[in-house]
Amino acid sequence: MTFAVIPACGHSTRMGQPKLSLPLGNLTVMEYVVGTLREGGVECVLVVVGPHVPELIPLARNAGAEVLALAASTPDMRSTAVHGLAWIENRYHPRPEDAWLLAPADRPGFSANVVRQLFSLAKEDPTCSVVVPAYETRRGHPVLIRWHHVVGIRSLPSGEGINAYLRLHAAETREVTVTDPGILANLDTPEDYARLREKIHD
Repeated sequence: MTFAVIPACGHSTRMGQPKLSLPLGNLTVMEYVVGTLREGGVECVLVVVGPHVPELIPLARNAGAEVLALAASTPDMRSTAVHGLAWIENRYHPRPEDAWLLAPADRPGFSANVVRQLFSLAKEDPTCSVVVPAYETRRGHPVLIRWHHVVGIRSLPSGEGINAYLRLHAAETREVTVTDPGILANLDTPEDYARLREKIHD
């Protein structure tokens, strides 16, 4: 089975307003990201929502995602993702070879085709356990990770992010070259939002 975790516990400080509920075409950013993951072939999309953004819960569910609503804020994205991974583990009992995508909420610009490419490479090469999209040699998001890495991610020292863990497993990592620069785009500021809207309308 395939999974995706969308950490949605940020405070959108630089944006000045909750960024995942911003309009994007006929959808919101949250609905757009969930829809892209589902279109790309993800069977279970889980959005992990912080207590300060309850408005994201109906948006995520209406888009076809499952929601984990946390009672308290988390200190970083890794902690948010770990809560989501535990929820998936308890509900679905993934196999070690199953794959999940880390899809940060502030990286919504990727396409469904990128998601399909990640899964395709993982299927073709079972020896790799991490698959990262790259545009013009620069790595972006989402990142595909085999489920057996969850134990290691969970045991990271406080303050260390998932990227630190993945660097330790470079030998198991493969890049897939994509033509979509959206894998590199952040959504942190009003200027970022304007660029994303232009991309969607193109």
